[in-house]
Parts: sequence; C-alpha cells; structure tokens
Amino acid sequence: MPALTKPPTTFESISIFDVLIIGAGPAGLSAALALSRVNRTVAVFSSAKYRNARASHAHSILSRDHTSPDEIRRIGREQIEVYGTTQFVDKAVLEARRVDTGLFEVTDADGETWRGRKVILATGVDDVMMDIEGYSDCWGFDIWQCLVCDGIERADREAGTLGPVNMGMLMNVFTMLSLGCPRVTIFSNGPIDRGDKQASPAIAIAKAQGVDVEERKIRKLIHLEDEEGIDVVFEDDAVRRVGFLAVKPVCKLANTKIAEDLGVTIVDDPKAGPMLQISQPMCETTVPGVFSAGDACTNTKQFSQAMAQGGLVGAAVNYQLCMDQISTVQKSL
Repeated sequence: MPALTKPPTTFESISIFDVLIIGAGPAGLSAALALSRVNRTVAVFSSAKYRNARASHAHSILSRDHTSPDEIRRIGREQIEVYGTTQFVDKAVLEARRVDTGLFEVTDADGETWRGRKVILATGVDDVMMDIEGYSDCWGFDIWQCLVCDGIERADREAGTLGPVNMGMLMNVFTMLSLGCPRVTIFSNGPIDRGDKQASPAIAIAKAQGVDVEERKIRKLIHLEDEEGIDVVFEDDAVRRVGFLAVKPVCKLANTKIAEDLGVTIVDDPKAGPMLQISQPMCETTVPGVFSAGDACTNTKQFSQAMAQGGLVGAAVNYQLCMDQISTVQKSL
C-alpha cells in the first residue's frame, strides 16, 4: 500500500462522525474501507458476534479462498486503520435514534453516545436452529448451509439434506451429486405428503438419480467429537451415520431493535425470513440517511456478497454526503 501523506484523525476531537456503521463483518468493514478511501470519518461498532463464528475457513472469496473469517476480518481492519479516519468501537449498540438536528445518535453498551450524519446497518442475521436434539451442537461442524462454501472438502463423505422436501432442496441434492459424494440421502424427518405438489416431483427426480429418501422421524443428532460426521438417531432407536448434512436454514435478524428504533421497515421474505427493506441500487432503507448492507437486507446471504454490497453502500453514502454538502452551499448563495 502506498504511504499516505495526511496526518491521522484525532478522534477525540470529533463530535459528529460522517457515518456510524453498526456491524463489523464483511459488509460493515467493506463499507468502512470505501469511506476511508474518500477521507470520511467513520465509527464502526462491533458486538463481536458473527454468524460464521464456527467456520474455520471461508471460501469463494477471490484471493482469500480457504482463509479463516477471523483472519479476513483482521486483515481488513488493519488495512482500514492505515487511512486513519475510522474508529473501531468494540462494543454493541443498544439504542439508536434520530435527533432534532437531523443527525443520528447511538448509545453503546457502556452508555456512551455517538453522533453521525448517516448510519449503515450491517447487523447481519442469526440462523434459527431446528428443533431436534443435538442439532445446534452439529451446526457449523458437520451441518452446513452452503455447499459452495463448505462442500468440496467433504466430497468423499456420505452426504444428506435435512428439512422440508421441495424442489428447492434439489439444489443441495444435485450439488452433492456434482461433488461426487458416494451416497446422498434426503432426510425428511417424518412421512412425506405424496399429495404435496412440491414434494412429489422432488422425490421422483431425486430417486431417478439414485438418491435415498429416509422418512423416519429423527430423535436426535450426535456430533462426533473425534470422528468426521453425524450419527442420526431415529425415533425407533436405529442409527445412521452420515458424513455431513446440508440445510437451508430459516434466518432471523440479529438485531431488530436498532432498526425499529430508527423506524426502518422490516419485510418478511417467504424464503429468507425477515429483512430490512432497501431501495436499489443505493441500498437506502425506508428512513432517509439510513442504509443497510449484507445479510440483514438480502436473501443472498454469502460472505463475498456482503463484501460487495458493503463497498457499494460505502460509495452510495459518500454520494449522499456530497449531495448534502452541495445543497448546503447552494442554499447559502
């Protein structure tokens, strides 16, 4: 990186930041990087809770394939800090509001108040765990939500999908077949309604490809600490060992309170769950001056997607800041 000639910002002297970013995952950090490149003052707040906390490696990220998410965040933060205009606040945000002056104000976990001209919500989502004993113990170890991210390293194992049987499930089935998994099984966790217009054709297509269909109810899942895979225990006490499971999880917003405090509209996507409503292409929410990036506002929940959207939002926020400044000057003429 070329040397920067400007002196670093003295954060103690800042009473109003250009942008407050809530969330320090790939979306929040990418937005901060874009804003740093145009010398905007930014405060980035982090609760240190990440959806991919159990992932040992991240994948499908150009130049960072098979790098741990922690390492990517560390490198990103170091590169942002070089510009000297972003302050990292390792605290969660508990409250947010718009004040009479048109600014935004947030309160962190220690009760400290911060003010900014714009807000970016990069708060992400949480995966909802299935109501099966042991499911959460297996999540992130041998239960995965994205085979593009976590598939090929396990292609030598028997694989299975778990959840509602429908045409969408076939995406996981055919990806497993593409990977060359030696055996693929659909676990429906109970009898399949053959009258279901989604389930019946999905089962027919899967069976035509040699895929097993297991309809017994699952009593519990056992994470194998010292071995690869999961023991699937059925209600009749029979046990089936599988190398890994792929599940398309239901997601919930990791932080609805901040969005609700600010008055941001939350919509319920039938496939992806609740999301912050944004307009395209700027990713501004229903509240002027409040933007969102990453998993909280899109049904394509992926590390690289969040990075790309974060960079876009950083540029969009800078554009709006410029337009605000232009308007102020114009009014003074």
